[in-house]
Amino acid sequence: MVKRLEKVEADRVLTFEQVVTELMPFIDTPLRLEIQLGQSRMTIRDLLELEPGSLVELKKSAGEPMDVLCKERVLLRGEVTVLEDSLGLRITEIVDPDRKV
Repeated sequence: MVKRLEKVEADRVLTFEQVVTELMPFIDTPLRLEIQLGQSRMTIRDLLELEPGSLVELKKSAGEPMDVLCKERVLLRGEVTVLEDSLGLRITEIVDPDRKV
């Protein structure tokens, strides 16, 4: 049974045009992207002691690229930039261009 499944998957090699055609019904589906500034670990005690003005050290150095996540998977990386009065992200890397969303 496994060999038959492998053959079916091997026969299903799609061209770029076929992939685009299959995606068209979903092309305007909104996806939630998250841009991760950094991470930190702390005890519950430390968390409860936070107050306005407290600083939380992140495990990421200044100037290091930010991760762009979709469904908890890193898809892109980029650098923070300013667009008029708001923040933006300039994409610097596509993590795995062959990986499916």
